[in-house]
Amino acid sequence: MTPDQIRTRDDIFALINMERARQDEMYGVTFDTQNTINDWGTYINHYIAEATKSGAENVRYSLVKIAALAVAALEMDVAVGIAPRHYDK
Repeated sequence: MTPDQIRTRDDIFALINMERARQDEMYGVTFDTQNTINDWGTYINHYIAEATKSGAENVRYSLVKIAALAVAALEMDVAVGIAPRHYDK
């Protein structure tokens, strides 16, 4: 499924789940455990910026990335907590 094939909420969640699986395959869980809230925000902000300068198809692509990154951050927070920033220690 691709972003332009989204028709229902189930399609949206399926696409987000597919993106999460791709992210896990690419980066693995160890990488995610080291991300601070600043890191998560930076990754998400990158795709927000992409969405604001893109055409309609790329907006959906970016929104799926944003949602999947937010899910990844929540997964890490639940599993081990978000990594502390150096000035929060």
